[in-house]
Amino acid sequence: MDARIDKTLKITTPSDLEIAMTRMFDAPRHLVFDAMTTPEHLKRWLGCAEMPMTACEIDLRVGGAYRFTLRSPDGRDTTLQGVYREIVRPERLVFVERIVLPSYTTDEYQVTSSFADLGGKTRLTTTILHNSKENRDGHLNSGIERGVTPAYDRLADVVAGLA
Repeated sequence: MDARIDKTLKITTPSDLEIAMTRMFDAPRHLVFDAMTTPEHLKRWLGCAEMPMTACEIDLRVGGAYRFTLRSPDGRDTTLQGVYREIVRPERLVFVERIVLPSYTTDEYQVTSSFADLGGKTRLTTTILHNSKENRDGHLNSGIERGVTPAYDRLADVVAGLA
């Protein structure tokens, strides 16, 4: 890699149950970890202009819960909620999550985020493990990259401001 930061989100499917997303950030991993686990920072990057975050609750401890609610322009709420299973600051974060929509709730899936230290830069790899290939494919085909790419761009701006 050259001196520039690779802003490309790479999405792969390591197995029939997994989606892996990788992106580089031009910031130390402790700042990326903090931006992903602190409500004041999360509110600035998770969600989007079309769906602002209206609730951000985090109990950052093993067994602690979180809840993030995003509101669509028509007033419908989408909630991401889960429980932290493993926290190794600033290296690794593991939690289970489900999405609660007005009409249904998804099956629970596990999310593992790994923060690799690359000399002041961070490679974030987030792997989503579903309980079935059907659920994985549904998530993969939902347009995940259209939501994650701009969110990670905003995350990059947040961590740049923290440095």
